[in-house]
Amino acid sequence: MSSPEFYNQSTEKVYNRHKQFEKTPKRKMTVKVYRMLRRLISGLLHNIFTPPNVLMVPMTILIILHSGNIHKSYRMSRVRKLKLGFKMFLNTHRIPTGSSYRAHLAMALKILETPPDVPGDIAEFGTWKGGATANLSLVCRIVGRRLMVYDSFEGLPEPKLGERIAQASAKGAYRGSLEEVKSNIKRYGAIECCEFVKGWFEDTLPKLNSPLLLAYLDVDFESSLHTCIKYIWPNLVDRGYVFIDESMLLDYIALFYSEKWWRKYFNRTPPGLIGAGTGLPLGQFYIGPWPALGWYVHQFEDPSSVSYTQKTMSGYWSYYPDDDT
Repeated sequence: MSSPEFYNQSTEKVYNRHKQFEKTPKRKMTVKVYRMLRRLISGLLHNIFTPPNVLMVPMTILIILHSGNIHKSYRMSRVRKLKLGFKMFLNTHRIPTGSSYRAHLAMALKILETPPDVPGDIAEFGTWKGGATANLSLVCRIVGRRLMVYDSFEGLPEPKLGERIAQASAKGAYRGSLEEVKSNIKRYGAIECCEFVKGWFEDTLPKLNSPLLLAYLDVDFESSLHTCIKYIWPNLVDRGYVFIDESMLLDYIALFYSEKWWRKYFNRTPPGLIGAGTGLPLGQFYIGPWPALGWYVHQFEDPSSVSYTQKTMSGYWSYYPDDDT
């Protein structure tokens, strides 16, 4: 057996050769690219193959879609639920998306629980590359509903005066061309169920006049949220749903509790928001709060979920025992 000194000397020689390799001008770029690829591959393998994801996918699918209210006409057996869920899981790795397959399953559940004789399209506002669109289109094919896809297909707009969440540098971010989105949905979704409406929300939404069963918003800016809710709400069916992606931004989701806003535009109490501040707890852990700057990074905390409200809900406080009026 060799002595410890031998191993120490050998290790030092290898280390020195490695450092000399790194310092060679012609090799610096090679080392940099190698490290970048190693981090990328390591991250992908961690996200795809670690237990909190792949090993939990079947159970997650069956738990989220476990409901006695799913309409029998859709014939959603366990096998069909698993097929739908796995397609959604894979699509979120094939197509860039800002939301998880769990969030898409939550929306799918509400759609599947609605009887086919209830009218209403499904609508998505803000599609990016079409990840959520592809998954929602798969559900629309099962239930026989149309998916309306609203987006500028030019990325985020220029922030308007008074925006607190938006930053000027965000203009053009999350851009996916109409051709790119259509290509992704053709490959991984059900494009025959989709109708695309290109343009800025303030130009396209005033023309919205068809009943909506469920609307999914991933619109980022306060001005966009204002415009979307203002024109979506009158078109929601009586028990229709609005899902939003930005669940952790408290000032942003405050719109759903703003008495002034709902009184001004609809002369009603605010509807509230299930999942406000955290997103729906779909097998994830999130303590928060969401930071004002930077990203919340923790191996086991994942706030990538959605929140939702329903047209029949109310989030209004009316108990004032010390108020004489």
